Amino acid sequence: MPLDALSLAQLIQSQAASLRLWIASRCSAPEDVVQEAFCRLAAAEPPPDQPVAWLYRVCRNLAERQRTSDERRQRREAARAPAEATDCDPTEALQQAELVAAVEGLPAELREVVIARVWGQLSLEEVGWLCQISTATACRRYAAALDRLRKQLDPVENAAVDRSRRRTRDV
Repeated sequence: MPLDALSLAQLIQSQAASLRLWIASRCSAPEDVVQEAFCRLAAAEPPPDQPVAWLYRVCRNLAERQRTSDERRQRREAARAPAEATDCDPTEALQQAELVAAVEGLPAELREVVIARVWGQLSLEEVGWLCQISTATACRRYAAALDRLRKQLDPVENAAVDRSRRRTRDV
């Protein structure tokens, strides 16, 4: 039979503050650890013989688990953060904003293919399945989207290409 509500309330009243204080140096969220420990005590079947000592031990173990979890998360976030984010060229931010605006300006069927292919890193077959179109249609839409983006983002180069195409047609 679990600990009765009155005994649990008395333990919370008498031990919660000291547990939070004791655990505060071991983890970043001592309130969460203490709360979890009391929840586990309330569900413990049978209740421990020495609930105060049990609470301290559980809090210590939970705090250690939380600390290692936080460290792993921080390492993952640091590894995934772009290294060049701190030393970025101001023109690069403008180019990125221009690219995002250009992609947002694409028709919906082209935009979803480009986003799934480039940012989602899906194969054209996966893009076709995702968009409920054939792989060939996904390929055509992807090519059309890239062509539109090239024309929109580099009008000077496109003008030179158009002039050279006109010259070859005239010959």
